Amino acid sequence: MLAAIAPAADMTGTWAGSFKYNDQDVPIKVAMKGDAEITGTVEGLPGGTTQIKDGKLQGDSVTFWITIDFQGNPVKLVYKGKVAGESIEFQFGTEDGSWGTQFTAKKA
Repeated sequence: MLAAIAPAADMTGTWAGSFKYNDQDVPIKVAMKGDAEITGTVEGLPGGTTQIKDGKLQGDSVTFWITIDFQGNPVKLVYKGKVAGESIEFQFGTEDGSWGTQFTAKKA
């Protein structure tokens, strides 16, 4: 019951990590602002820096989506993260589930 009335954590800051794609490490930075409603950017994916859309923090779960340009086509990527202290365990991938990966981001 306390979790339901406790205020959401402040996600403000830059969170950095990397994930594997075709056996290469891909560095990624997620810059966020806010507590319940999250705004910010994702950097490190094709197309450059992208704005976070529909960002929400509920308890220790953060969700949002972005659109990137991949080989000339817009692709929506959906992010779901679990906050644990100074890190976030992110899972993200295409909206249709045809591709996905995960990474741990630490607050920079």
